Amino acid sequence: MLSSACVDVMRRVLRRSMSSSVAPRTLPAVSPDVRLVLENSIARRESSRALAAFDKLQQESSLQDPQLLQRLALLVAKRGQPHEAPRAAQILRLLLSQPSFKADDATQLAAIYTIDSCLRVRRLEDALLLFQAAKEKDILVDLPAVNALLKTLVDAHRVDEAVTILKNITAQHDVNPTEQTFQPVLVAVMQQKRYEDVVALIEHGRRHEVDFSPETYDPLVDLSLEQYTNEDVKRLGKFMEYINNALETDGVSYTEA
Repeated sequence: MLSSACVDVMRRVLRRSMSSSVAPRTLPAVSPDVRLVLENSIARRESSRALAAFDKLQQESSLQDPQLLQRLALLVAKRGQPHEAPRAAQILRLLLSQPSFKADDATQLAAIYTIDSCLRVRRLEDALLLFQAAKEKDILVDLPAVNALLKTLVDAHRVDEAVTILKNITAQHDVNPTEQTFQPVLVAVMQQKRYEDVVALIEHGRRHEVDFSPETYDPLVDLSLEQYTNEDVKRLGKFMEYINNALETDGVSYTEA
């Protein structure tokens, strides 16, 4: 489900496209017939035919119309066949790699839809590459897309990458993660018995105004009980002491939780 911020972006893009004409631009010489097929296919939401026309245009010349590329990527992400999702990511990365390209609301919308589409068809690497390309262009990816990306990384056992992305996003304050954003990552780190890293990640969130509750702490405590061994008793004791202190700081005792 798209966030309210993403819906607002969609509305701005639609208003702009309906209220203003497209300014003339200098384009590479391409076949007018093939370009017309591409434009008509996008207008008719025919993703496969649009991709075929796009491929032909690429063979004839370097297609560099940002608006057309964005519309194509958005169409493929929203309406295309599941196997076409990586093509949307490829098209957007091509667009974002152009040094002179300046992102706008349409770019943000296309990036969000495409990342989500790639994750839905288990194309994590394509989603990650696009996420990084968007970050380099200062394109804001909304919280639902971030949550989905982190969860997919955890499911793929790429926990350290999830931790790094989560820390960076939290520190930047462009997107405001919640405790639900942290939960799958914290559980994954806890499952690896990295208790000190769990504490460090919670502290990182708290420093950046993320509020944690028993909803987050309870699964971690349950895991600590399952993992209890004489070898880890000291580390687990420190971990439980930290959890109790954190709850007291938040005005909740663990007996209440």
